[in-house]
Amino acid sequence: MRTTSVLVVFLLIPLLVLPGCGVFQQQSLQSDLTVLKTQLARQQSQMAAQQVLLQALMTGQQKQEEEQTQQLTAIQSQLGELVQVARSEPEQDSAAATNTGRVINSESNGQPGMNLTIIGQVEVIHLQPPGRNLVARIDTGANTSSLDARDIEMFESDGEDFVRFKLPQTMLAEGQQEQYELPVSRFVRIIQSGEEEERRAVIELKIRLGSVERMAEFTLADRENLTYHVLIGRNILRDFFAVDVANKFIISDKDSSDETDGASGDSDEDATEEEATDDEEVEDGNG
Repeated sequence: MRTTSVLVVFLLIPLLVLPGCGVFQQQSLQSDLTVLKTQLARQQSQMAAQQVLLQALMTGQQKQEEEQTQQLTAIQSQLGELVQVARSEPEQDSAAATNTGRVINSESNGQPGMNLTIIGQVEVIHLQPPGRNLVARIDTGANTSSLDARDIEMFESDGEDFVRFKLPQTMLAEGQQEQYELPVSRFVRIIQSGEEEERRAVIELKIRLGSVERMAEFTLADRENLTYHVLIGRNILRDFFAVDVANKFIISDKDSSDETDGASGDSDEDATEEEATDDEEVEDGNG
């Protein structure tokens, strides 16, 4: 009888254990499923964040490409304008050459091939002051240009040398200022054959000859007995002009002069002068 009871107990044990194992396995599966769902949700969240970042990067790159395209368009437009300007410059230079006279290639001041404008032995210039068109003698033998001045007086102001002078009425417009006071840039000593040495003041005036406009030095001298009120020397001609001594008014019109009379004769002003600076440097020149 005891043996039968033991057998019954052993048979009942598996029946009692099997339901417990099933419950444990079910709880384990649910736990694993929860972990998987959590990992999936995390991955989905990360993917969504990456998509937002990628979209932002694509938007920024698209905007940058649009800006680069706009810049490239602007550069191409500027390049086109520069090309048009470059193409028009030769035409302007050609027109300027036509207006200012013939141009030759020569060697000047150690610069080979420099363009020199051919001018005549007499041309109309614009001089400031007095701000008028004047007929001028072109003289390659004179080192420094010369201006007709009357009643020349030297004086000092604040320790600087100044000169006071008057211009001939024929050089001026009606009612125009006659007397001028200008600073002296330097002095020169003029030695003429058979005459005493003369000390002249040198001033700077604005001159336009053809297409060349510049500040240049002029000595002041009474040129009443000479044909022209203005003489243009090498200090203005150098590097810019070549002189055709057989012709006059090559780059200017005689009728464009503002002078009321005079300066119309054919005198060649052959009087020879020698110009010397105060430091005894002697230079050749014609009056």
